[in-house]
Amino acid sequence: MKSITSVLVATDFSPEASLAARRAASIGRETGLRGALVHVLPGSLPAELHLHAAAQAQRALALVAEELEQEGLPVEPRLLSGYIAGELTRAATGFDFIVAGARGEALLLDFALGRTSVRLVRESRRPVLIVKGPAQKPYRRVIAAVDFSEPSYEAAACGAQIAPQADFDLVHAFEVEFESTLRLAGAVEDKIHAYRRAAREQAMLAMEGFSRRLPLPRERIWPTVVHGYPPKVILDRARETQAELIVIGKHAAGVLEHALIGSVALQVLEMAECDVLIVPAS
Repeated sequence: MKSITSVLVATDFSPEASLAARRAASIGRETGLRGALVHVLPGSLPAELHLHAAAQAQRALALVAEELEQEGLPVEPRLLSGYIAGELTRAATGFDFIVAGARGEALLLDFALGRTSVRLVRESRRPVLIVKGPAQKPYRRVIAAVDFSEPSYEAAACGAQIAPQADFDLVHAFEVEFESTLRLAGAVEDKIHAYRRAAREQAMLAMEGFSRRLPLPRERIWPTVVHGYPPKVILDRARETQAELIVIGKHAAGVLEHALIGSVALQVLEMAECDVLIVPAS
């Protein structure tokens, strides 16, 4: 995986965006990032209102950029106009990842996550870090969701660059194929548990190979293999370890994923209490 040296920090000047900017600065101090601070004005604004909003946004961008530079993250302020998630996605092609807040100013239109955050994660071909909490300290405990695919390896490797001093819990949740069918067919519990043991042993072997590939010291890797529904296993482990970050790969999106929050990645993003880094497949 290519080295991460640059970041696009998205802002709408909300408190949540401020949390994201502070986290970007924290990562920048640890890793020596450069970046851009980007605000997108809605393209639907009337001309006279657009001019006023642009002047206000330029001043606000300059102030935030100055604060970030003082905190160790030099950024170029950029003001764009148009469809917000689309403009951020296009602007991000020149950077290695995006940092954004979980919610924005239009809170009455949102649920646990802002619409722009979800759209950005769905549309971006760059990793997206969604920040949910204050950056009181650098990341030191990370959950990396592992399914042994290349996207999950890329996600863990990306997380290792963003959190270079953290311990990594590699979490794999497995389910026995056709377990519900076995139950319907009247299979005894001993037989089902035997299938589970075999699946767990196979997963542990795969986890060993996965761990060896990661650019992390072995003493900072904590493999976990658990039977259960993947989003629940990942979220439970994050709470148990008081993780500050969950890292998860996003497979190539299909039509359903664009219509619903149906993938494991988006379920975790919606329900996690900590920050979440979503890394798309190359």
